[in-house]
Amino acid sequence: MMKLVQNLESVLDAIRCLNVELESHSALADRLGLAHAFYVLERDGEGPLFGFSKFVGYEKLSAEQYLNNYGKLDGRNTENALRPWFDEVRPSTPEYARLYSELEAWLNQYGKRPRGGKAQKVRIMVVRPELREARRGTTEDRRLLELMLAVADLLPVRQRHELRAAL
Repeated sequence: MMKLVQNLESVLDAIRCLNVELESHSALADRLGLAHAFYVLERDGEGPLFGFSKFVGYEKLSAEQYLNNYGKLDGRNTENALRPWFDEVRPSTPEYARLYSELEAWLNQYGKRPRGGKAQKVRIMVVRPELREARRGTTEDRRLLELMLAVADLLPVRQRHELRAAL
């Protein structure tokens, strides 16, 4: 029996793995248009990578394991397992429009389209903001910024202007 993911890093590794496996497994690519929800791995300086829950919700799943067992795998279980780390992007937002466009381009590489087309939007899931910051190591940077702002508030107006000019 396949084991559900236990942490965010396992999910992100699975998204990376899926994107590698797609290059050599056309049968896996054939299943992309069936996904109800896509999970996003944003990358600095590069386009996002996408993965679907029925693949990325299991620990260390290979293309062969998925293709041999996908009928027994349950996307509802994986979506529940993924819930602690991901938020759904609302379809009416600019972020959804951007990611949907990226998803269409990504799927197009494999000759696929999002399930339901433009009439029925697929769910797009992104890493929760607090977890994104923790992954990027920005939590400490934010604390330093907040400290600097608090100190700047204590400065006389003239010195605040000098500080602002120096930045």
